[in-house]
Amino acid sequence: MLIQAHPIFHNNSNNPQLPVAVQLTIFLNGVSHYGNAATTKDISDWAGVSVGTIYNCYKRVMIVILQLHDRAIHFDPLDREDQIEQEWAKAYVEQKTCHEWHSGFLCVDGTPSPLHEKPSWHSKGFFDKNSDYSLTAQVVIFPHNLCIVDYVIGVPGSLHDSNIFAQTRVSQHPESFFGAGEWLWADSAYAA
Repeated sequence: MLIQAHPIFHNNSNNPQLPVAVQLTIFLNGVSHYGNAATTKDISDWAGVSVGTIYNCYKRVMIVILQLHDRAIHFDPLDREDQIEQEWAKAYVEQKTCHEWHSGFLCVDGTPSPLHEKPSWHSKGFFDKNSDYSLTAQVVIFPHNLCIVDYVIGVPGSLHDSNIFAQTRVSQHPESFFGAGEWLWADSAYAA
């Protein structure tokens, strides 16, 4: 786990921190809920730890995510490690489908995050196809290991997936990601 060795998770106290995997789980549970289910008290009840511990877990994990962002989320076709990832992705696609499709080594999709309540300003812009008020995140990943290559977050839910994709670096600078004959897996919500 990339975050395991970060010094924020290690201290010289007589009171050891929770294991990194537990802190990450608490953080992910908290950010995956909204409204009344997202309070630190609700998360502390779920995890069986104090509200202060929840706050510390959120803080530590967020600091690590921000500090490791560029190491964890990137793709440079000139970097040898990224070239190896690209080849693994192609091999994975070929193994799961057929040889002719192995050049599609990235995948994209969007997912809405429902808002707790209707926004007071520009609410129509947040009303999505599921009849919820939401923000959308769109992620471009390698299919073999689900590592994130590019993303867009915080887009109002009314925007179509293809419009959100147009805001990604992959869409704006495809030459930085794809060579001749290479492409991206996407569902029918995206223009060809």
